[in-house]
Amino acid sequence: MGQNPDYAQPLVYGIAALIGLLSCFSGYRLFKLMVIGLLAVAGAAGLAWVGFAYGEQPLVWSLGGLVLGAVLGAILAVFSYTIAVGLVASLFVSLSLLPWLQDFDVMNQVYIIGVASLGASLVAIFLTTIMIQLATAMLGGFLIVHSALFFATGETIHRIVEEDGSWTLDLNFDHRVAGAALVIGLIGFLVQSRRTFGRGKK
Repeated sequence: MGQNPDYAQPLVYGIAALIGLLSCFSGYRLFKLMVIGLLAVAGAAGLAWVGFAYGEQPLVWSLGGLVLGAVLGAILAVFSYTIAVGLVASLFVSLSLLPWLQDFDVMNQVYIIGVASLGASLVAIFLTTIMIQLATAMLGGFLIVHSALFFATGETIHRIVEEDGSWTLDLNFDHRVAGAALVIGLIGFLVQSRRTFGRGKK
């Protein structure tokens, strides 16, 4: 199995931290930019997982996912604002639920997350402003906490597990870390709401 260069993980987590800060506290103002950034991160993570599954270089797959995610985010941000909001809402709900569903079997996880994501997307259509603020703040909190954890302790969001002679990429969610991300996300949501609705009252 190929190894990532030593600089790769600090670079990835540094970019994730920057996107997380902007998303958490200014996600509504910079929503189109955040769609590009968040989908780029999601694409990189998703294809890194695929790369591990096929025993390929995860860094190469991550770079491909980064580009594809950014392109998809740019297309949605420009041409389909509603779908972009729904997709970010779905991503927020999925990452929020995953730490608490790890003890469920895979099919139940897929079912619960699928239904919750669909519900979040529908809510986003009617409560666009609030959902943008909530989703970007929570996703930003998630990135901030995991980036801070990496730079403070070296612990990553993923762990490489050997099963039956092959390597797989397993997400390493901790309830305490998820709780910290939730708190930071709520603070970000309150900051964004105060800016938006507070300005409207003046």
